[in-house]
Amino acid sequence: MSFYLGDEKMKALFKSKEYVYLISSQVVSSLGDWLDILALMALVSINWQASPMEMTYLMLCFSVPMIVFGPFAGVLADKYDRKKLMIISDIVRAIMVFGVVFAPSLWTVYILLFIKSSFSALFFPSKNGKIKEIVSEEHMQQAVSLSSMIDNGSKIIGPMISGLVVASVGVKPAFYIDAATFLISAVLLLGMNSSNIEKVKENKNVKKAGMFKEMKAGFAFIKTMPAVLFGLLILSSALLVLQIADTQIMILLREIPGEPVNLVGYAMSASGAGMFVMSAYLGKKEISSVNGYLAFGAIGVGAAFASIVFLVNLPIITLNIVMPAVFFLAGFAAASVFIPFNVMAQKNTPVHMSGRTFGTINSVATAASIIGMILGGVLVEGIGVKAAFILSGGLLVLIGIGTAIVKPGIKGSVTFAESEPGIQREA
Repeated sequence: MSFYLGDEKMKALFKSKEYVYLISSQVVSSLGDWLDILALMALVSINWQASPMEMTYLMLCFSVPMIVFGPFAGVLADKYDRKKLMIISDIVRAIMVFGVVFAPSLWTVYILLFIKSSFSALFFPSKNGKIKEIVSEEHMQQAVSLSSMIDNGSKIIGPMISGLVVASVGVKPAFYIDAATFLISAVLLLGMNSSNIEKVKENKNVKKAGMFKEMKAGFAFIKTMPAVLFGLLILSSALLVLQIADTQIMILLREIPGEPVNLVGYAMSASGAGMFVMSAYLGKKEISSVNGYLAFGAIGVGAAFASIVFLVNLPIITLNIVMPAVFFLAGFAAASVFIPFNVMAQKNTPVHMSGRTFGTINSVATAASIIGMILGGVLVEGIGVKAAFILSGGLLVLIGIGTAIVKPGIKGSVTFAESEPGIQREA
């Protein structure tokens, strides 16, 4: 399915003031979830000279709450007023982000970030439930698709804005801006009505399958689609290997003399720009070979990561040009992994199985990312950051070559649909 803002159903959606308030809040809140990425990495790795494992703990604070509290958050979103839950989530997240500026220790940052990510886990099912509550069945597909675009698009734009902010005004202002986005989101939500009490009561009586039972059902369905199953194997393998280096990027770049934070800001912005360019390209071009894009993406990211090791000793003037160029290529290649796979999965999954299928995909991808984060910290501690980057890059190249050689019958074309996931914290 494809749509654009000129569609009659899309126009009808935006006639609903409640929907406009909700989607506007989501835009601001989703950006807020990603605006503090670079600022946190710079604060922890440079200001506090964090060790590789300490950087790993930081990244785990983003991911673990989504796994631990995700199922419970979904239950709360079905039982209580979703508008209030979203407003509470935004206010708590604003406080947590603001508190990072004054955190006296690294462990305080971990606690604040863990709490913030936990309330992010509460916000998303509340938002999804609210969409179902205020949007008619006739317009549901357009509403959910647009919401998905915003969530995934923020993964591209957020880190890019974060890089620009840190590079231009510094670390602390980035946290202030981030906190402000959540407060703005909360204010926008005030324009909506409270949840329909009758629907909430109905949801309380719905029998819910256990998380592992749902995941098992989703995986069983994925197994009936060899192309999607193979793509998930490649995606999760790439994420695992990618996180070995990705979570340790500040450990490597802080060896650069001068102001490495500015350089990292430019590099992260370039990575976001690369993903944006590839997203725009795929938005207009028919995806004829998902397998080919997966192979190209893995090889491209791997080559970029391995080459970074040999660039850090260049003069800073040269680095300011070369490093963003390499990160642009890495972002460009990464988007060619995530987007075609997600589109293929969407087009091959019927509506009634979409929740379980994509829940399973997200669970597998998140688990792979967490394993990669931990492995990255261990490897950098053991063999050094440069060796870990070369290993990560080399393995990604091998995954890409293997993907190009092994062809499990991924045939046909895929038309680009609505999701545009990015490289940063993809899980």
